[in-house]
Amino acid sequence: MLSLLILCAGLVFVTAVAVRLVNNGKQKSDIKEERLTSVEEKLDEILIATKKKGSK
Repeated sequence: MLSLLILCAGLVFVTAVAVRLVNNGKQKSDIKEERLTSVEEKLDEILIATKKKGSK
């Protein structure tokens, strides 16, 4: 009975660690996506400014 309890506790621990690792990975990818979006926006602004200067 005690070994079954220890087995269940170990399974819960391993599951919690796996969930935490997956969530950390998602957060890192979200941060990278936000950075890429901000870079794209800045490049769009530069492109628009360049086109305005070229048309003058």
